[in-house]
Amino acid sequence: MRPTTPLLRLVFQVFAALALIAGGLLFIGATRTDAWFSWTIEPPLTAATLGAFYWAAFVLILTAARSESWAEARPAVYPVALIAVLLLIVTLVHLDRFDLDSLFGVFWLTTYVLVPPLLAWAIVDELRRPGDVPRRTRRLPGAVRATLVVEGLAMLAAGALLLIAPGAAEDVWPWALSPLTSRAIGSFMVGIGLAALIAARDDDPVNFRGAALAYIALGLLELIALLVHRSDLGDSGLATAVYVAFWSVVTLTGAYGLSAAIASSRS
Repeated sequence: MRPTTPLLRLVFQVFAALALIAGGLLFIGATRTDAWFSWTIEPPLTAATLGAFYWAAFVLILTAARSESWAEARPAVYPVALIAVLLLIVTLVHLDRFDLDSLFGVFWLTTYVLVPPLLAWAIVDELRRPGDVPRRTRRLPGAVRATLVVEGLAMLAAGALLLIAPGAAEDVWPWALSPLTSRAIGSFMVGIGLAALIAARDDDPVNFRGAALAYIALGLLELIALLVHRSDLGDSGLATAVYVAFWSVVTLTGAYGLSAAIASSRS
């Protein structure tokens, strides 16, 4: 079994702290991003939605930081790396929207310039170490695995649309998004979608624990954000209903997967 390296754990501990702080600034301070974030985000529902993604990423990253084996950490490592790279690209494309005269703007830019190479260094260092992935002895429930595939593909498709054609996404999203916020949300959705597909491919209930916890956090936080800032919603009741149903299913998938992981670790 290949253990996680001290470098990988350290890098993810730092990233977990950053995700926790960013989530708090966005989710709790959704109405004050003009003063307390790297760029002004409107409406507040968008800020809270991004905050939910950061807090869910915090759960996923912290799980990887505490993992003793590469097999346990891997479901989080590649999705987090993809999100970081996509957010760097989005930042550079929309650099004029960032408040680079403030500490928050400079910190955002510096962080996302440094994160991808640090992650690449940690991953390469990990993969150079001897060891292998242990053989799978238990499997996820079939319903969880099938649902993860569907949800993963749906998030990849929605994320790609938000990234590539933010204007077209206005027709299917429950509230108005700017090109920058559309692409930021799309970056997270593509990464979480990849995490779901990796979990389905690995088909290991024990290694799914971290992703299951992140799934539960993400689904619940997105629903809470919608409830708190429901006045920001648009006129499309169908889009809102689909949005609520999707995050509800994500929450249930995480809960079912977590129960399967707990049962497997006890048997």
